[in-house]
Amino acid sequence: MKTRIILTALLLSFAASVGAHGLSIFAQYDGTEISGKAYYSDQTPAAETYVEAVRAGETEPAVYGKTDKQGAFRLPIRENADFSVNIEGMEGHKATAKVNRIESAVNSGAVSNEAVLALREDINRLKDKLYFHDILGGIGYIFGLAGMAAWLRSRQSKGKD
Repeated sequence: MKTRIILTALLLSFAASVGAHGLSIFAQYDGTEISGKAYYSDQTPAAETYVEAVRAGETEPAVYGKTDKQGAFRLPIRENADFSVNIEGMEGHKATAKVNRIESAVNSGAVSNEAVLALREDINRLKDKLYFHDILGGIGYIFGLAGMAAWLRSRQSKGKD
């Protein structure tokens, strides 16, 4: 029984590290270029990584390039189309973002493209960040499953008596 518990704890510790290195991407298209950033779930930039933009409904990339050392990329393209931006990181990590042409204050000059990109970066980092309440929720979920298993086991042992 003790070996089963130790083995389960060991497997759960490996399962936590599997999702610990996912790849995320966000992008925007202002009509002249597709720009954005790519980063791993531990918030490190996806540096020098292949990125491509594919028109909606097609399979061949319309434009491609690499991210810089900070994970940022700029793909110049002037088309009125929707794109899917794909990035392939190390060890087979992949991420995709759908981008449409933005029509807003950016095009009128009231807000710079870099300001909107920085705001989107902040929003995505907060969305992808691992919070303490997420960890507590996961621990509670595990204890709940263990409690249900113990309850079922006690019902089975009472049925045998």
